[in-house]
Amino acid sequence: MAQGRVTYRLDYRVHPPALVGDGGPGQGTSARLCRDPDSPAPDRLRSLRAFHLRAEDGAPVARVVTEQALGSRLSGRPAVYHVLDPYGAPLGRITLRRRRAFRWGRRRWTVEPVAGPVLQGYQGRLVWWVLWWPFGLPVYLLFLLWVLMAEADDGFRPPRRIIWRDPARRAHLVFRAVAEDYRLLSQDLDPRLINALIALHQSYDCPEEAGTGGWYGG
Repeated sequence: MAQGRVTYRLDYRVHPPALVGDGGPGQGTSARLCRDPDSPAPDRLRSLRAFHLRAEDGAPVARVVTEQALGSRLSGRPAVYHVLDPYGAPLGRITLRRRRAFRWGRRRWTVEPVAGPVLQGYQGRLVWWVLWWPFGLPVYLLFLLWVLMAEADDGFRPPRRIIWRDPARRAHLVFRAVAEDYRLLSQDLDPRLINALIALHQSYDCPEEAGTGGWYGG
């Protein structure tokens, strides 16, 4: 993989959506996100996923399948996804764990590559969540009421920034919520696994332009 930082964005203007990386001359990469024709029907929590990543010429790059669907907030059971190469060999595993009911916590994304450090990313910085609950949440509820009455777009959201770090606290990937992009800070992980992680995350937390169900559920 080429050296240097790469910034990834998801382009919803094309179909299927394109994941484009921009890191300077010779460093750009792209993949198309293609939902499997025989993908499982959405479960109650809409956590089942089955899709392919393909190159611009249609060649398969990677595949994401669901090992375990999300459980209820009471059970705390995470969603687990496998990332495979075009021949079915594992590239890694991605886990989504939500905050359990009646407990403090943040949504957590864990990346376990076959080779490389395990990364964990928590949604939102603690300082912003501390401010969100007493101040942001009431404003958000009022904003939602205004959205429903005025049929406007929902532009006010809880903290969303994520920094994926290894056990040594070194940052590898940053989701910048305002810019709606992903900045890759190191070259330690397979880019196919990074692309799969971004595609999964965007299927849960997507910009308004992607629609209500995002690229996967839309």
